[in-house]
Amino acid sequence: MTFDHTTDSITSPVDPWVTPTAPPELTAAATDALHRAVLAKLFSEFTHERMLSPQPDGDGWSVSDDSGRIRWWFRATRHPLNHWEVEPESIRRLPAGENRDPQQAILDLRSTLGIADAVLPLYLEDLSATMLTMARRRAGRAPSSWELAHSPLAEVERYLDRGHPGFVASSGRVGMGANEQEAWSPEAANPTRLVWLAARKSLCTVSLSSELTEREHLDLHLLPTEQEQVDRAVRAAGENPREYTPIPVHPWQWEHRILPGMLPDVLRHDLILAGPSAHGWRAQQSLRTFLDVDDPSRDYAKTALGVHSMGFLRGLSPAYMRTMPAISDWLHQTVTSDPFLMESGIRVLRERSSVGWTGDAHHRSGVSSDHTKQLAALWRESTISLLRIDEHAASLAGVLHTDPFGGTLIGAWIERSGATAHDWVRALLNVYLVPVSHLLLAHDIALMPHGENVILRLRNGFPVGVFWKDLGEELAVLSDRPVPEELERIRTVVPPETRELSIHTDVVDGVLRHLAVLLDGHGLLPEAEFWSLAAEVLDEHRDRFPGHWRELDLFRDRFVHSCLNRLQLRNPQHMVDLTDPAGSLALAGRLENPLARYRTARVGGTP
Repeated sequence: MTFDHTTDSITSPVDPWVTPTAPPELTAAATDALHRAVLAKLFSEFTHERMLSPQPDGDGWSVSDDSGRIRWWFRATRHPLNHWEVEPESIRRLPAGENRDPQQAILDLRSTLGIADAVLPLYLEDLSATMLTMARRRAGRAPSSWELAHSPLAEVERYLDRGHPGFVASSGRVGMGANEQEAWSPEAANPTRLVWLAARKSLCTVSLSSELTEREHLDLHLLPTEQEQVDRAVRAAGENPREYTPIPVHPWQWEHRILPGMLPDVLRHDLILAGPSAHGWRAQQSLRTFLDVDDPSRDYAKTALGVHSMGFLRGLSPAYMRTMPAISDWLHQTVTSDPFLMESGIRVLRERSSVGWTGDAHHRSGVSSDHTKQLAALWRESTISLLRIDEHAASLAGVLHTDPFGGTLIGAWIERSGATAHDWVRALLNVYLVPVSHLLLAHDIALMPHGENVILRLRNGFPVGVFWKDLGEELAVLSDRPVPEELERIRTVVPPETRELSIHTDVVDGVLRHLAVLLDGHGLLPEAEFWSLAAEVLDEHRDRFPGHWRELDLFRDRFVHSCLNRLQLRNPQHMVDLTDPAGSLALAGRLENPLARYRTARVGGTP
């Protein structure tokens, strides 16, 4: 969909039936490399989660199909946390000449993987859609890691193409067409324009940070011309502008969910289309979160999006939106009142305003479903406005990025900084691993600190701090410690060992496992040195704050293995009940904790 800016009207894109979207232009070699990359991740992560049990076979490993017949063979190295680094070039499906693609691997192994018949088509679609995203990226020109190391945040976000390091089907965007992704995906070359709707206030929840008035919110998040545009649309409908509040909407959402699904609300002027935004916006790694490319210092806009990706429909719950600014204010106060977090360079990207639409038939029905998450938005502080003049920002996901030429972004940052790899990695652990551990140990607060939710603050490529974001939906208080009454929904009281999983699963297994192997494999830092460093920085924290470690033990010898792909294979469209995340876990035995093993070795014991 495009906008005609001379009339502020919405026009259709090129008719896909007249000009169908061309498939990505990949050579035979590039196509083979794509298949092998996904297969390598599939065999690595499914083996890591103990769904597959490769058997020694010559100088490699083989995996049998559901009948017991050997179907797949590869070479791999084994690492801490049951990590298998599979060599893509070695992968063979037997007998030679038959289909050798990831979908075929799923078909071969579906009983072994425990994929139900009802789930199989959904997962095959998700996997293929992920491959489309990868193929489109590989078909285009991508900058080198050295170029990205000297690029602003928006460009770094555009070219980070690994997706979630653990999920195999990690960026499916199921429901968004191929031509639509050309316009609205994070890697799209041209920014898009969001859609402004005016929504009747009496049918909305509007929540603001304690530091904002409604007037300040409107002045901050709408340009003067946009405020006039919204007011003009409301008056043209014969309504009073003071009775309406603006909501930014993803263009896809208006076309596919709002206009077709909420037509009665539109016809009675409870929702009024006001037209396109004045500035261009670019999706970040999160398909529904946008950066204003014309003025990057303005707040991000996060919009509801009825597209399935990585196990969830990417909507936004108005019920959750109601408390977003209050949660953000509370965490900001917690961080700024903690001297250790402040000296560690931690900043909270506050979610300063939110709005949720509750006037539709689905809300009136009283039935809880994804249909009640189709129209909501929030505004979050931009990193750009909070950086010092000598700092730049990049998503934590960048530490795992490899460019088409085999160079690593983390290696380019190390080179730019002039520091040794040892000192650079130590600094990274001190702004990432230690602060999220401190937040848990000192405050019983767990974040979801994966590569998208943590943004690095870098000074000439050297880590000096981080921003935490995506707070309201993924933050939890894991004990009975006091919280403001209106924030009780974020409390999930669980036993101490389950609390520790917020570090063991989300940080150690979810990020550091992959980083250790990448650093070692590219000759930047030996794996043993990496894990020794991780244990060392946590030991220093324990020496400084022994009281915080009395109940929890991040050096536990073994921890419960909480699995991601098992969740997705169970239900690709709804992995987790957000009201009971602990009860939704898929567990598979225990993992040996490298923090414990390498701490023992570092202090002179036997690893």
